Amino acid sequence: MVEAWPFDPFTIPPAQVLRVGSYPLHGAPVFHVDPNHYHAELSLKQALLKADHTYYVQAYPESLPAQWELLEWGLSELARAYPHWFSLWRNGDHLHWQNRLLGQIETIQIGDMPDLWPIDWLGRQVQEDLLLMRVDEEAGHPLIAGQLCFPNRWCIGDKMGLPLAAIHGPVPGFSEQLAVATARLVARLQPQRPVWRRNWSLAVLPDLDLSPRLGMLNREKAAVTADNAGERIFYRVERQTLVRFTRHPAVLFTVRTYVTPLGTLAADPHWAAAFASLLRNVEPAILEYKGIKPYLQPLLTYLDWQAMRGSMYN
Repeated sequence: MVEAWPFDPFTIPPAQVLRVGSYPLHGAPVFHVDPNHYHAELSLKQALLKADHTYYVQAYPESLPAQWELLEWGLSELARAYPHWFSLWRNGDHLHWQNRLLGQIETIQIGDMPDLWPIDWLGRQVQEDLLLMRVDEEAGHPLIAGQLCFPNRWCIGDKMGLPLAAIHGPVPGFSEQLAVATARLVARLQPQRPVWRRNWSLAVLPDLDLSPRLGMLNREKAAVTADNAGERIFYRVERQTLVRFTRHPAVLFTVRTYVTPLGTLAADPHWAAAFASLLRNVEPAILEYKGIKPYLQPLLTYLDWQAMRGSMYN
């Protein structure tokens, strides 16, 4: 069994926001299975996919061979990292799969899945969103398949076929500061050596699915005050991993999303002070992009109040 990885999604991120910041996983699980939220999050995925499947899952037919490698690798990774919950046996071109968390036993014939894309099938086993990119430096590593149920203000239909630089085009400073480094990271990523990074944001809704079509964020932002910021604002973190496959020129990009009320974290005065300091040092364009600018001042007032509580009792 793989040792538990001491990853705390709710620690304060580095103040330097615009950086690739990827780190080797060193054998830690690519997928983070949290049994306390596993059933609820997979049930939410199932409900979203049932309601509007093509909004959350898209793939190009030419991505199918890489998707099959993804499925084989993904099930093997789950069984490796969590053998007490998942088991995989292979017999020729048949995969025998057991998911004890879901009470599921399945036999999959490789190359034969008429009802779902393989990336969609795997996505129903994990809490992550799954995005598949073709490793193609000339084309800029385009997005070729994905299951995206828990996005932060974007949808897969708007990004399919786009190169990495265009996908991240709305991020202020990405083209000038990160595009080359990100493309180089994907191109040079080695099989068996996955990497991870993290990304943080704030939201005024606790929902994992913040699809653009919801259209509720602006109204909620107007209701944030210094008195209610701890309850109205949610700290949202993405644990992202990148995995290069061996048989096909493709990279898997996973996004595991964690959300908690800001007040839960800011109850620690040291956390509140550190986060206020971070926000004061973030470029205004980044605050605007992350949707924080409309309520920045009441948020800072709230965090300062929380930080002062610590000094009062020391």
